Amino acid sequence: MAAAKLFFVGIFVCCELLHRGAAQAGFTSIDCGSTTEYTDELGIDWVSDGDYTSTGQNAVIDIQKAKLGADAVNDRRKLQTLRYFPGPASKHCYAIPFVANEKYLIRLTFLGGNLTSSAAGTVDFSISLGTAHWQDVQVTDPWTPIVREASYIAPQATSPICFQRGDVGDPFVNSIETRRLTSFSYQLIVTAFIYTNVFRLDCGLKSGSPSTRYPDDQWDRIWAADPESVDIPGITNANAQLANTIATAGNEPPVAVLQSAWNASTISFQLPLSALPESPIDSTFFYIVLYFVEIGGLKATDFRVVDVNVDGEAVSDSPVTLTSDSTFEAWSLLLETTKSADVTITPSSNSSVPVALLNGVEVYKIQTYNTSLTTSATAVKSIEAIKTKFNLDEWQGDPCLVWPYDWVKCTDPSTSESLAMDITALELSKFNLRGTIPTDIAGLLQLTELALDNNLLTGSIPNLSALTKLKYLRLQNNSLSGTIPDFLGSLPLSVLTLDNNLFEGELPQSLQEKIDSGRLTFSATNNPFLCFGGNQCLPPTSSSRNQTSDGRKNGRNSSSVGVIVGATVGGVVVLLLLLLLIYWIFIKKPAPQTGTGMGAVQGGRDEHPRNASAQNSFSWMEVTTMTSNFAKILGRGGYGNVYYGELPDGRKVAVKVNKGNTKHGKQQFLNEVSLLSRVHHRHLVSFIGFCNEGNHEILIYDFMSEGTLEDHLTETRDVNNGALDWMTRLDIVLNASKGIEYLHKSCNPPIIHRDIKTANILLDEHFVAKVSDFGISKPMPEENRTGGVTTDIKGTFGYLDPEYFKSYRLTEKNDVYSFGVVLLEVITGKPPTTINFPHSRASNLLDWVQRSIRDGNIEAIVDPKMGTNYKIESIWKVTELALSCLRPALSERPDMTRVLQELTEAMEHENHQTTVNVFPSPSEIPPSAFNQYQRVSEPPRVVRNSSRGDSSRRSSSQDSIATFSSYNITAR
Repeated sequence: MAAAKLFFVGIFVCCELLHRGAAQAGFTSIDCGSTTEYTDELGIDWVSDGDYTSTGQNAVIDIQKAKLGADAVNDRRKLQTLRYFPGPASKHCYAIPFVANEKYLIRLTFLGGNLTSSAAGTVDFSISLGTAHWQDVQVTDPWTPIVREASYIAPQATSPICFQRGDVGDPFVNSIETRRLTSFSYQLIVTAFIYTNVFRLDCGLKSGSPSTRYPDDQWDRIWAADPESVDIPGITNANAQLANTIATAGNEPPVAVLQSAWNASTISFQLPLSALPESPIDSTFFYIVLYFVEIGGLKATDFRVVDVNVDGEAVSDSPVTLTSDSTFEAWSLLLETTKSADVTITPSSNSSVPVALLNGVEVYKIQTYNTSLTTSATAVKSIEAIKTKFNLDEWQGDPCLVWPYDWVKCTDPSTSESLAMDITALELSKFNLRGTIPTDIAGLLQLTELALDNNLLTGSIPNLSALTKLKYLRLQNNSLSGTIPDFLGSLPLSVLTLDNNLFEGELPQSLQEKIDSGRLTFSATNNPFLCFGGNQCLPPTSSSRNQTSDGRKNGRNSSSVGVIVGATVGGVVVLLLLLLLIYWIFIKKPAPQTGTGMGAVQGGRDEHPRNASAQNSFSWMEVTTMTSNFAKILGRGGYGNVYYGELPDGRKVAVKVNKGNTKHGKQQFLNEVSLLSRVHHRHLVSFIGFCNEGNHEILIYDFMSEGTLEDHLTETRDVNNGALDWMTRLDIVLNASKGIEYLHKSCNPPIIHRDIKTANILLDEHFVAKVSDFGISKPMPEENRTGGVTTDIKGTFGYLDPEYFKSYRLTEKNDVYSFGVVLLEVITGKPPTTINFPHSRASNLLDWVQRSIRDGNIEAIVDPKMGTNYKIESIWKVTELALSCLRPALSERPDMTRVLQELTEAMEHENHQTTVNVFPSPSEIPPSAFNQYQRVSEPPRVVRNSSRGDSSRRSSSQDSIATFSSYNITAR
């Protein structure tokens, strides 16, 4: 009997271990600074960090000082050790294993790391994930834990997590955790985006309770209890049957979280989005998930219907409906915001239960990064060999990304035609290097500067003839020997320093000629056996002290020839430049302008534009006068607010004010002034002038009384003339295409707008369209016109070209894609961020249009607000044109000249209209509409929308997804 009991106990233990192992598949839990492996109180297996990094130092902290709160039992052991990185390297990395192209949750914890800080415990450093600069961490209270968590798709099997030293203290970390998610979870997590968790709440879990996490949450997400500042009644129902409901939910929230909820007649709380973890980019996009499950014990005949409002606006026309069978709802809100947001959940008027309910909340901040950035494989191989040769193992990770090694300079990807970064300089002065110069340096083909001076190097100069871009070579203060190799004369050197070595023989003739002509600054003092400039060489075998002494003297004197020549020529050049400067200032200086304020625009391509009336500079006093001290606001945008104003002559103007005076805003300001001062077209917004006085950066345009095209399509402003009819819409996009075509084809160099959207198409009192907002526009040099240039991603989600996301290559066809989105928006009346369509399984606007066309149902996509007074031929033509603009391959898209021609023909169809439109039979539909287009993969829909998923029931006629129209949200 005892044996039988023991047998069954053994089976139970084995099953438990198998279950635990299966549950932890995809978990990596690293206790940084620890030297042992263990299993914590939650059943999570932890390992030492010795296999993941080879730099830094371990430390044990006084955990009694830590403010751990309710989770102290679970956190104490993993937080009592840490690894810190005192140098000499600035960047230190962990090599973390992933499965390439899979979703992961990554969590880092920091506590007690003020070991080397002299600033009262303050420490600051930055964190990178792979090629992305993810977070900037500032520790002001060393004993309060800091947790940074993100979800993203791992781009490769081994991706480094690196820490870069800041201004104060040394980087440190206590724990690193990765949790592999499923492909069905968090559908909006896509490649090239990082979703940083802002907070995650288990609503209704009593304040002060331990967080809900593993093993209740299979992915070990940490669901915090109610904050002390929240005073919302809560309920719990541990008997609620939820397993079957949740099994079909993509995010699979844990049952323990959904068995509690806030339960009140009005649930109101604030999203703290304005006080977030430090981020290296100015992101204003947030992903918010709300979880609803009925646990209130409703009667079979009852149903709970709740409305969700953000800052007083409903997020959907279709409210949440919960019934007695534990209906599950997960709402995903994708919001753009620059401030905090108030969320209110209330019972709908038709709810049989007068109380609202909310079970859980998750909030993520979204940032993008370039997954295509790499460092040249050849350069990496060479750097690794150099590190091995000189024992430079302290430097880890990519030599260029995200931050270069302290002794390396790399190409700037924003100015390079290639996304593969390369090494341009090695600065290894005073590194106590020993041995010979490694031949692997010759593999750094883009090297322009090599500094190996002030070390203990011996041997001769190796063959570096492959370094055809090398300009600076510094080898002084070593023990190098041998002759000066001939290949140095063939390199484009401008500086060569060889002082205090043991070189011998004569200089190559090609080097001597460069010295004599002043093209090379050369120094080689204290090389007793080296001769040049006609002096006599001493043989290296001479033992005569006098000869050696004379040789050093001659070497110094002869080497001075090159220095003197270089200095003389340099002095002459400097003198000529000074004379030119004096001539320019006192003789050629243009007469001052009579206007007030700033003169030329800094950073502009044309500092003295020909059209002076479009380039007036206004003083701050004039701006406050014309706006009546900024009394009337016309709109708000990412750059700043726009105010109404009037000039002294009565001309109405729009005054755009940079809200933050940030570096980013400054660049946009200078860029827009520069471009607008040299582009003039009937269908580009008229530029009146600017103010650049003190910290004030202000742009002044003609006032466009009818607002934006977006205003009229979405009816987000008071529209006195009703909805736009088809003829007006067609005329607007035709005129807008003329303005864009002018930028692409008539400007030299061509200009790519980069932010074509309905919000940037302005309308005057006659509904004449003008393209606006050139803050992120970019001139395109002629040599890059076909292949494009590499740039950071800028623009507006929903209008951005997916190919631009993938390649980071900017071309004119990116504007064409954005204009194609505008055309679909004009036809359908739906913003591009719409992700739910009644009676359709389409997941986005493009998919919906393509499905409707394939079904021969083009009337389904036509905006009903514009009536029926149009010709179906022109609708077809513009739809086909829009789809051609949205083709995946850039080469298959039309250019803006072709777009303009097609729209002109569509207008001609309309001008021949004689009867009210009647929809055609399927036989009248152009065949190309059925088979010409393939579905285009579009960028993540991250702007001004909300979506909801109902995993327990589906109704194609009832499901509806909220769409934010120019909506802003931020958490407080």
